[in-house]
Amino acid sequence: MRTARENAGALITAAGIAAAAPSVWQTITHITDETYRTPEVRNGAGHVQYHMAREALITAGAVGTVVIGVLAGPRRGRAMWRGMAAAAAGFTAAMWSGGPTTGVWAPNRAALAIHVASTTGLTAGVLLLRPKGEGR
Repeated sequence: MRTARENAGALITAAGIAAAAPSVWQTITHITDETYRTPEVRNGAGHVQYHMAREALITAGAVGTVVIGVLAGPRRGRAMWRGMAAAAAGFTAAMWSGGPTTGVWAPNRAALAIHVASTTGLTAGVLLLRPKGEGR
């Protein structure tokens, strides 16, 4: 049976995923955006677009893993939860990777708000979904 904690965790996780949607959409649209072609790149003009496509597919896998964990409900075991947590951590860490690599944490205030909301929702939601006894 689903508990209030389980329901809250599922709802907050879903909100974190929904908050990330504009950022994920931006990544997807960059794949075919001609302004992301960079002729001077050693590996070819479309190399940046290739990385955008790779990021979009990795994102699909990470979000899919979190969703599968949420849908498992109270049957979610420790191993599944750890997989969910790793996928959510990797996804949210990628959102913040610009700061240490380029010095720009987000391209604008709206993007920063999206990153904060998504990270907060995914982190809080996945923590609430932790099986009893996990981490002790």
